[in-house]
Amino acid sequence: MEINKPVAIVIILVISLISIFFFALPKYRESRALRLTLDEKLAEYQSKSAYYEKMAETIKTIESNKEAVEKINSALPDNFYFAPLVYFLQKKTSENGLISKSLTFSQSVSSLGRVSAGAVSKEIKNVSFTLNLTGSYKGLKNFLLSLEKSSRLFEVRNISFVSLKSANQLKNQPNQLKNYDFKLEVVTHSY
Repeated sequence: MEINKPVAIVIILVISLISIFFFALPKYRESRALRLTLDEKLAEYQSKSAYYEKMAETIKTIESNKEAVEKINSALPDNFYFAPLVYFLQKKTSENGLISKSLTFSQSVSSLGRVSAGAVSKEIKNVSFTLNLTGSYKGLKNFLLSLEKSSRLFEVRNISFVSLKSANQLKNQPNQLKNYDFKLEVVTHSY
């Protein structure tokens, strides 16, 4: 039996095309889809790698500036406690030759707005207090400078003072330091 060569060639070509269509083409499409998935995963990996590198650099920067970060945290603390603030104020008044007569606190929510820290949103609170002091003008000046130099944010809203001695007594003792009653309205902030 002789096989017709042109018919055999056509049959072989048809069988080849059918086998390519049913076997090779799906594998090619599958490999192309896998290549696209691989490229997407590589791009995602590179972006995450760059993100984590940047985070590591940021952490190193924060750790190298730890003192500055601690000062910032003390300037605007997460929670507010009266005891450290009262201790600080009493210490600074006595260091500057002033006598603290009274300290009155009032706490109110600020209109400064909300601060978002991650998923938690906190309102900035203004803590205002009135401080009654007795002492010299120089002592008050030094006290205000120490408030200004402290890491905590203080705003002096109002200062009022009156002389303790009458004008006649001041004429008799001109070299003596004048003592005054000072009333300071001060505001500090916290979360």
